[in-house]
Amino acid sequence: MLRGILVQVAQDPRTPTMGGMPPTVMVHANAADLLKDAGVGWIDGVDGPVSMKTITQMIENGAFQPVFFGSAGAVLGLGSKARCFSPMQRKMITARDGGCIIPGCDCPPQWTEVHHVVPWQVGGKTHASNGVLLCWYHHHTIDSGGWRIRMVGGKPQVKAPHWIDPPGTWRTPEQHRAHDPKTRPQDE
Repeated sequence: MLRGILVQVAQDPRTPTMGGMPPTVMVHANAADLLKDAGVGWIDGVDGPVSMKTITQMIENGAFQPVFFGSAGAVLGLGSKARCFSPMQRKMITARDGGCIIPGCDCPPQWTEVHHVVPWQVGGKTHASNGVLLCWYHHHTIDSGGWRIRMVGGKPQVKAPHWIDPPGTWRTPEQHRAHDPKTRPQDE
């Protein structure tokens, strides 16, 4: 709950900035280690190393922008931030999903994170047709929890873990009530 509140405050455009920039956590990792999902990285202000799994989760949930260094340590350039969904894309995904898409989860959209269905690290596009809303818990356990997500015709489908749904049926999540003609006010 506390993490959710802190994320909301950090993402709120009214939150004060530091020199025009939002508060930023600097994570240092070797690109080769990151691609192999091996090794460790470092966070400014933290004394010990951080696992690559933790760094990968941080990259999935926050803005990510690589800084390129030369062999002697000189800064050569700054990479693209295109991995993160834009505010406009998030609005589109929110309009479609209406909250966490995992069946039984009632987390509202303002408390969710946008998840790449096809991971960005393997070429998944940062586009509304490849993003779904997941609550923090489901976003961080999607791979280990047995849930599977795919996109069909621009809409997500979810397959529950085998211990919940032994046949493994792909299901379209319940749509946000605004899309349901039974709950939408009729025009007069």
